[in-house]
This record gives sequence, C-alpha cells and structure tokens, in this order.
Amino acid sequence: MSQTTADFGLIAGTIPGYEKRPGQIKMAKAIEAALAKKEHLVVEAPCGIGKSFAYLVPAIRHALATETRVVVVTANIALQEQLIDKDLPALARSLPENFSYALIKGINNYLCLDRYEEADADAGQLLLDATENEQWEALHDWVGRTTTGDPSELDVSLDSSIWAKVNGVSELCNGAQCVFFDRCYAMDARRRLGKVNVIVTNYHLYFAHLAVRMAAERDVVLPAHSAVICDEAHEMADIARDFLGRRLTPYSANYLLAGSHKLGLRPQADRIRGAAREFFDEVRAFRSSPRYKVRLRTPDFGDSRRLEDAVREYREELVGRIKAAQDDKEVDRLAKSAGAADRYLESLDSFRKLDDSNMVYYIDTDGRLISRLVDVSEILRTNLFDEIDSVVMTSATVATGSSFAFQKRETGGESAEGLIVPSPFDFKKQALLIVPEMECGPNDAGFADEVSGHLNRIIQFLGGRTLALFTSYRVMERCAEAARETGVAILKQGEKPRSKLLNEFREDRGTALFGVASFWQGVDVPGEALSVLTIDKIPFITPEDPLLDAMQERDPDTFGNYQVPKATLSLRQGFGRLIRTATDRGVVVIFDRRLHSMRYGKAMLAALPHARVTRDIDEVERFFENRG
Repeated sequence: MSQTTADFGLIAGTIPGYEKRPGQIKMAKAIEAALAKKEHLVVEAPCGIGKSFAYLVPAIRHALATETRVVVVTANIALQEQLIDKDLPALARSLPENFSYALIKGINNYLCLDRYEEADADAGQLLLDATENEQWEALHDWVGRTTTGDPSELDVSLDSSIWAKVNGVSELCNGAQCVFFDRCYAMDARRRLGKVNVIVTNYHLYFAHLAVRMAAERDVVLPAHSAVICDEAHEMADIARDFLGRRLTPYSANYLLAGSHKLGLRPQADRIRGAAREFFDEVRAFRSSPRYKVRLRTPDFGDSRRLEDAVREYREELVGRIKAAQDDKEVDRLAKSAGAADRYLESLDSFRKLDDSNMVYYIDTDGRLISRLVDVSEILRTNLFDEIDSVVMTSATVATGSSFAFQKRETGGESAEGLIVPSPFDFKKQALLIVPEMECGPNDAGFADEVSGHLNRIIQFLGGRTLALFTSYRVMERCAEAARETGVAILKQGEKPRSKLLNEFREDRGTALFGVASFWQGVDVPGEALSVLTIDKIPFITPEDPLLDAMQERDPDTFGNYQVPKATLSLRQGFGRLIRTATDRGVVVIFDRRLHSMRYGKAMLAALPHARVTRDIDEVERFFENRG
C-alpha cells in the first residue's frame, strides 16, 4: 500500500462521513509522483472528487519529507478560508505527523500601525455617523489587544470607509525604513512563515512575490519553497495579466497627498488635484470621440505635462523636508508620500509613452487608464516553472476537450504532464442537455425575445428553481423584466449583494436567479433549488475587448487559438453549476444553435459533460414529470 493510500485510509477513519473516492486517490498519487520527481503537472479535477484533500495530503507529505515548504495558491477568499478553517485542521487531526500551516494575505488585509496612529490623531475631526463611530470605538479597542492585525478577529464588520483609513497600502509602504517595521503585522505574518510547512495565499500576493524576486533576485514576500499548487488555475493567466499591468485613475494621487494639509502643502496638493481633473477630463473626452477605437495606440489622448510638473514639484518639496526633518516618524511619513509620487510618475510615464509592445493600453468605461500584459507565458515560464521544482495546476475546468494545450500555452507550463480525473457523477442519468431548435441566431434582433419566451415557460413550469446565465447585462435585464410576469420571484444580479442573492436562491425554491459574469463560476447550489440551468449563448469575448484586439494583431488565428478555447472553458464552468452532488438531477438549456451548426460549436458540445443531448425543448417538462 502506498503512503498516499494509507493516508486516505486514516482520513476515512477519523473524519465523520468521509468516503474514499477513486478519483481523489488517483489525483493524489499523480501529485505525489510529480513532487517526488520534481515535475510539473496539470490536473482537471471535476466537482465531487475532493480536490483540496487530493493535493493537500501529498503537499504535506512532501514538505515534511524534504524539510521544505509548499505554497497553495487560490483565486478567491472562500476557498482560502475553507482550506485554513476546515480542510487543513481536519488533516492535522487525521495524519500522524505534526505539520504547520498558515494563511498569508496581502498588505491591505492587515492593520497599518502608522496609518492608524495618524487616523487616530485626527479622530476628532473625522465626520463619522453613529454607526461609524461605534465601529471606530470597536477598532480602537481591538488595536490595543490584537497580536495579528487581522480584522477578521473583530466582532463587528467594519465599513470599507473605516478600514480604508487604517489598513496597509502598498503604495505607502516603506518596508524596512518604516518606524513601525519591527511591529508591523503584515511583516510579522511573513516572518512566521519561515517555520510553516504549508502556506496558503492568493494569486495577487504570489505574483507580487514573483515580481519582487524578479527585481531583487531573492525571496522577500514569501520564503523559499520547493512546490506550488495552483488551484483555480483556469484564472491564473488572466490574474497575472491584470497584476503585472498598471492602473491610473482620477483618484490615484490621493495616496501621495494624504496628510498634505498638515504639512502646509495644501496649495501644491490642490494643484495636483486640479491638474488630475483636467487630464482625466481629456482622457474621458478622448474615449468618447471617434478617434478612440477599443484601445490606445498612440499617446495623443491627453496632455499630462501639467500633472507631471505638479507631482514633481510636490515630490521635490517632500524630499527637501525629508533632508531637514529631525523626527524619525516625520521622515517616514514624508518618505512614504515621496515614494508614492515616484510610483505615480512611473505609471503616468508608462501611459504617456505606450512603449511596451507586450502591453495593451486602454481607457475603461469609468475613464480610468489601464494596461494589461498580452502574453504572460514567458514571465511565468522563466520565473515560476523554471525556478520552482514542481508546479501543480488544477481546476474543475482546465482542459478544452481532452487537451491541456491552451492552459499550458497561456501560463508557460508547456513542460507539465496532464491528468484528467473522471467525474464521480453519472451525467447520462443525472442531467439532460437541450440545445433547442431556435428560429433566431444569437445575433438576430429577435433572439432575446425568443430566449425570454422559453425561459418564462420553464420558470412557470418549475415555479422557480432556475439559474439563468447570460453573456450580457442587456439581455439579462430584458429577460428578467419579462420573467416577472410569470408571478415567480425573480432575483437579479445587481439588485442585492451576490452572497445574499445566492442565499435566497438556495433557501427559497420559488425563486429564479438571473446573472452574468461572476455567476458563471463559484455558484454551489446542490439539490432541487437549482433544477434547470439556462445559458443564453456561447460566452465569446466581446469584440470590443482591448486584450482581444491586441491579440488579433499578433495572431491571425486568435479565434481558434484563444477565443474558442476560452469560451469552451467558460461554457464548461457555467454547465458545472448544475450537478454538485451524486443525487442532483437537472436540465441544462443552451439557446445557441451554433453548438450544432458550426464546427467549433460541435467541438464545444463534445467538451461538455456527457449528458444526454436533445433539441426538443419540451423535454424539460418530461424530464421532471418522469422523475422516479
């Protein structure tokens, strides 16, 4: 018996209700072998196999056996909390050896003593309402006793406006130069990682670690580690694109101007604010003009010289005061603002030149300047896959069909071996997939009305119990408005917080939930509350997407090499919302006839879970009438 098999036997004997699953064992053994051989691996691990245990057990074993560390990287807070609060404690009780683990968050998730001290000194001048005053008092009391600086310890939930006054901010961090460095909670959390076997973090922090290591050629953010488990790996490349880009908004200068009134620099600060308003007015006007087409190609969208001059003048004043300052705290605060000014000027210079050929520059709908990397594969290949002994990428949907080529190409992990773990669900028995005979194609004027008619019939028949996913807000709004005529309670994205909508949908079977974007993944509604899942059309990236536009200049077959595999993964993510347990039953309806009429559509259809497929929309009613 292998060690992995024995470990899962121990888990089965100590965790109530746990059942060993063949797919889980298969995945764990593959990861165990990859870690031992110092190889890279990509694993598709469908819902229901127990993915987190499948990678945590070999990760723990590897860290203990080699006296190294393993880092587990995730894309969302919910999974991080599950690992730290549930899965790792359960394994600590089950496995015979002692091991340690810790969650490390970004600096903005910790109290900054320097910012708190400054805010507390101004507390009497803060315009707080009764609720905010109560929160500030709770915060003040907590600061006197916390040892971690993590606000999750608080008994009250802080409004973002309160926390934003006292949390760590990377733009204002002086690192070792800060007078509070020895007591810094964010730094203390990193110091404790030196003795930890398994570190759990998110992609943004891990990419910050890579960026600092690239610049400093040493491990600063995270300690040295021999392996990385990248969960939710289908999001890995896009998060890297965002993180390694830049963002400049009309309010970006606020960090460097914090405390300017105390320094007697209000006239200079007002000049910066005025210049920023003028510059971003030009930016917004340019975006609304016929000259702007999807993205920025030439640096003629606004004159930034007045803003640059104002920031430089402000920075020079700060530097002069640093030289004259006698108090360490004053030096520290002045240096933070000066450093923020340097970074602001760097970003402004980047957008003024538009000179990075691997960067796409654009103005978003809110008038913000944004840049994203087009291709992150070389950076990740060089700084992750070539530097770390073993990188494991895993997700419920990371393959397109039977191939991992897209994931490997996007992330630079071409050397990774691949494994697709079979689903524990019997989709032939549990699910029905309907691609109806539609009169309208997805781009026809009557498409939304035809979809709405089918949706209303389904919702009325079930009395709710429907999750309707859309690729655009416009179609969602139109269909939701029409669906209210059925008399069924309609929950619509944007009307309430996402978590509240999902809770209502889970608890009330007499509701239907309409959503776009974020509702395509991370939605877990087992049982009859979600009986029918509808998708309006194939989730292709909009032609107005700046990244897609830049890619099309590089690759004449961007449609086949990027758009189709990306849409396939998104479609699979959406489909995956339906069947969450072995007892779930339900129907998926996709109102896009291209799944049958186009070659790429047929390939997408083949990549979906192998449910029974029909084109007869009447099968929805028969499926539930014949239950049992």
